[in-house]
Amino acid sequence: MSGTWVLDSEALSRYLRADRKMTARLAVALEDDIRVVISAVTIVEADHDRVHPARLAWTLSRLTVEPLTKDLAQRASDLLKSAGLHGHKYAIDAMVAATAITTAEKPARILTSDPDDLEKLLGERLDRSSQPCGAGNFTVKVVPV
Repeated sequence: MSGTWVLDSEALSRYLRADRKMTARLAVALEDDIRVVISAVTIVEADHDRVHPARLAWTLSRLTVEPLTKDLAQRASDLLKSAGLHGHKYAIDAMVAATAITTAEKPARILTSDPDDLEKLLGERLDRSSQPCGAGNFTVKVVPV
């Protein structure tokens, strides 16, 4: 594997809507052997009555869906506390960040429409360099969609 991309709900929603830019990005990921992941909670945020069930099923079959475990929930909670944040406004972002931090396939990138909140949550784990992530790098890049 050449790393992991973690999609937030907006990135997933764009893929569900067959957004050209997002579809092209994920095609590149597949070509480059990059693992594309979502947190299971992201499905809850992105799915609604205008999403066709067959499109959702097809999309989810192409992604790795990481479950929300007790350990991952605790890591997300710790990220919130470290960033001085709390509440539902940040909860799913914290779970997305925790998913990226704990991925086995480094380097990790989060594709998001909310880079400011994710950067706060990642804190010292945020990769601020302008260089591509290296395989030995345990920080996470945030990529706006």
